Amino acid sequence: MTGPRRPRYEWGVPRPPESSAGLFDRLERRVLTVAELTARIRQALEPAFRDVWVAGEVANLRRQASGHVYFTLKDADATLDAALWASQARRVRFPLREGIEVLARGRVEIWPPRGRYQLVVQELEPRGAGARALALEELKRRLAAEGLFAEERKRPLPFLPRRVGVATSPTGAALQDFVRVLHGRFPGIEVCLAPCRVQGDGAAATVVSALRLLWDFGVDVAVVTRGGGSAEDLWEFNDEGLARAIAASPVPVVSAVGHEVDVTVADLVADARAATPTHAAQLVAPVRDELAEDLAGHRARLGRALAEAVSRRRRELRALRAELPDPRRQVSDERRRVDELVHRGAGAARERVRRGRLRLAEASQGLRRQEPRARLRELRQRTDACTRRLASWSAATFRRESLRLERLGARLEPSNVAKALSRGFALVLREGRLVRHASEVEVGGRLRLVLADGWVEARAEAVGEAGPAAGGGVDRGGRGC
Repeated sequence: MTGPRRPRYEWGVPRPPESSAGLFDRLERRVLTVAELTARIRQALEPAFRDVWVAGEVANLRRQASGHVYFTLKDADATLDAALWASQARRVRFPLREGIEVLARGRVEIWPPRGRYQLVVQELEPRGAGARALALEELKRRLAAEGLFAEERKRPLPFLPRRVGVATSPTGAALQDFVRVLHGRFPGIEVCLAPCRVQGDGAAATVVSALRLLWDFGVDVAVVTRGGGSAEDLWEFNDEGLARAIAASPVPVVSAVGHEVDVTVADLVADARAATPTHAAQLVAPVRDELAEDLAGHRARLGRALAEAVSRRRRELRALRAELPDPRRQVSDERRRVDELVHRGAGAARERVRRGRLRLAEASQGLRRQEPRARLRELRQRTDACTRRLASWSAATFRRESLRLERLGARLEPSNVAKALSRGFALVLREGRLVRHASEVEVGGRLRLVLADGWVEARAEAVGEAGPAAGGGVDRGGRGC
């Protein structure tokens, strides 16, 4: 602002009476618009609070479809609007909900349309005792989403392990309780100890190293155990690295951490959870005396079952034997049947041979008849017979037959067409057929006249019937032909 500087006065101190000069100054006061005033406040405020940490309780939480989050930070005396943009909200690793204490890092901004100031959050983390609980809940959520808590992933414990590995403190009571109960249930099981720390910072890493040592040693099952304690004492068994090591174990893992009410992430990931180290020993090994009793009972039941099965099979065999016919009778019947078949087969063979011989004799006889020499003899015999018959005929017989032939020729002579044609007669043909009657000829029809030495094509000018006297006639049109 320009103009003369006015003296500053503290609140509660009486101001001096205004003079004529002060009155003149008041008449010349500078009036600012709301935007100008807001801009000046923004210029003075934002650079001073560009990077601040603010602690407070989350209230009025609102999540937008765009991913932006708006909420209010409050304490007992004041409230502060806060905005968490979508790019930063995706980086928050704990569930943000109303009522939790948080630490927010960001910058203060003035929003001119509302005349408000707000904290634009860049980082957000839980505060105080709830921070560890929130981190644990987030870890459980992530591991559960990956399936590390799923029951179908967990493997059954071996029925009777030969070598049991234990990862625990060598000086704790948990180891003594576990070994005492284990050997009391089944003496002789080998126990391999991998010493490690079970509380304090870095204890989870030593437990992971102990588990790897047990895997290299070839144990059948691994047990992670320690006695009871406070939540802080058991906190290392909520470590993510330890949880993933247990999930990746090549052998089943039993977690026996704390008391029954204490549930850690290691308990949730392990293949089996034991309430106490004593309970872990009970899960790992059966009672040898009970196994011996069960084995003896099974042996006795098996013997009785075998005896009953043999007796039942014998009864069934006797019943089947009674139902079956006498094998000697069956053999005798089969022998008779075989003899009958042999007899019938021999008769059939003889009959077949006989028929074959008959066919062979008939074929031989037919061949003999068709033999060329026999055929020639037969033909010679027939020729000789004909010669004898011809020789028996006399000359008178030949003359008689000749006269007979001449008479037959004279009777056939009138029927000789060639001689009739030579005497001037002709054959009339119409379309290749012989014409015998005038009615078969039409006026104008074509005719062929066959003569003794050839043929002639003709056309019928008129057609009539023969008269009684001269052989003439009257045509169909009333004219002579």
